Amino acid sequence: MFELKKIRSDFPILSKKRNEKSFIYFDNAATTQKPQEVINEVCDFYTHYNSNIERGMYFLADESTKKFNDTRSIVRSFLNAKLNEEIIFTSGCTQSINMVCFGFLNTFIKPGDQILIGKMEHHANLVPWQIASNRLKAKIIPLESSENGVIDMSDFKKKINSKVKFIAIQHISNITGHENNIQEICSIAHQHNAFVLVDGAQAVSHKSVNVHSLNCDFYCFSGHKCFGPTGVGVLYGKKDLLLRMTPLLFGGNMIGRVSFSNSSLGDLPQKLEAGTPNIAGVIGLGAAINYISSLGFNNIKLAEKLLAEKMWSALKAMNNIALSIKAPPQSPVFSFNVKGIHSYDVGTLLDEMNICVRTGSLCAQPAIKELNSTGFVRASLCFYNTEEEIELFVSALKKVIKLL
Repeated sequence: MFELKKIRSDFPILSKKRNEKSFIYFDNAATTQKPQEVINEVCDFYTHYNSNIERGMYFLADESTKKFNDTRSIVRSFLNAKLNEEIIFTSGCTQSINMVCFGFLNTFIKPGDQILIGKMEHHANLVPWQIASNRLKAKIIPLESSENGVIDMSDFKKKINSKVKFIAIQHISNITGHENNIQEICSIAHQHNAFVLVDGAQAVSHKSVNVHSLNCDFYCFSGHKCFGPTGVGVLYGKKDLLLRMTPLLFGGNMIGRVSFSNSSLGDLPQKLEAGTPNIAGVIGLGAAINYISSLGFNNIKLAEKLLAEKMWSALKAMNNIALSIKAPPQSPVFSFNVKGIHSYDVGTLLDEMNICVRTGSLCAQPAIKELNSTGFVRASLCFYNTEEEIELFVSALKKVIKLL
């Protein structure tokens, strides 16, 4: 049973008051709130078994190492990857993408080769490829999008050719909430011997992800967007491709042998995890995934579908609202503008009414331009939000329109 009242009580920040009034958190696409289970796990690490991993030969180090490695198994199962060593812990999507960009792309790309990137990508999945392509004298080719922000498959099929070596694409848009057909994109890419990286930042908190059935070469996500701590993330990669990668960082824990004349790299996954990792963050991520799994994605999807339908209907019914998309989103992300009012002004007034939304370019300036705007108000929901919050949000929007 999906008991909303119980679920909301799992998140201590949701009971916080501001000016003796409750607040509404509609900025889940930026970062999600943390359940008490995650907070407890992080505190428990620092309180009871704080120690570095895979180094000490004592009881604290044993427990720390076990918890860390257990999380790798949890993530492997969560993504349905084949092997634990295909799971690399990073600081988040940004580091994961940079690792592939500067540690894998450079091992095979040649001048004149092409990289396909969707026009709706977050800056984290665009800027690194720009820098790398300039260094390697490769060329970035933007992929056209439909009116709902997904990849235009006819354009994709026209542009993929023997020169295309890599494709970087998001699973779900942080602006429109619509989902790309990753499985089809990967299938076509592999027919042309191209590799695919999927930015899953907006997907893993809303739906079950199976990297085996998607058949993507790389997949990444950030812990803080799926109810885990900040500063921790995951890069999944097929083992044979990770073996080909050059580490982005060098130092302790990732080596085999070291001398002043030469050093050798260690085995996966340590080869790509130099230095002391965010141990508490990784353990907290494991707790977050266990929490999501305990709720069940079928329950999560049903709850969020009801919220999305209610929000979509309410916004569509308001004459002064200009939505960024033509069809309801597949994930509860709503980007819009109030006609004639700057998004920052809307966000500021909503804040005064204790409503948290995102405003501006949403870390995706080319995507915003693609949607013929200079910025949006974004309300992004998740399973702990309520229908009552949507009603209060819509009422607040109407007040904003009257005021401005």
